[in-house]
Amino acid sequence: MTEANKAIVRSYYELLDKGDVSGLTALFSDDIQWTFTGMGALDKDALGGLAQGFHAAFPDMQHSVDSQTSEGDQVVTPVTFRGTHQGELMGIPASNKSVEIRGINIHKIVDGKMVEAETVLDMMGLMQQIGAIPSQ
Repeated sequence: MTEANKAIVRSYYELLDKGDVSGLTALFSDDIQWTFTGMGALDKDALGGLAQGFHAAFPDMQHSVDSQTSEGDQVVTPVTFRGTHQGELMGIPASNKSVEIRGINIHKIVDGKMVEAETVLDMMGLMQQIGAIPSQ
């Protein structure tokens, strides 16, 4: 079960990087609650919109799964996000700058679907790298 759950999470990142919103939301339960640092909990529809927005801003985005740990129904996945800021992101115009940030995700998977998740991302680093806020 733990290996199957890890595979579901890896599939999520592959679909996200391709911009396949319908494919990735098919991995979610209908009542998923996904908490992002600074954004609160998002439901299935909001998650699809967030994925679309990030893919529009970073069409070349790539997530590297740095490692995975799984126990029971939980999968912990540290990731590295890379991309080029080529579109508007949360009202910030494209900077055409390359970015690299780290994050960690904790997914709860039941019956092959993501039912809960929590994401902690280095949003400060992202904003500094695209020039939205000064770095030092």
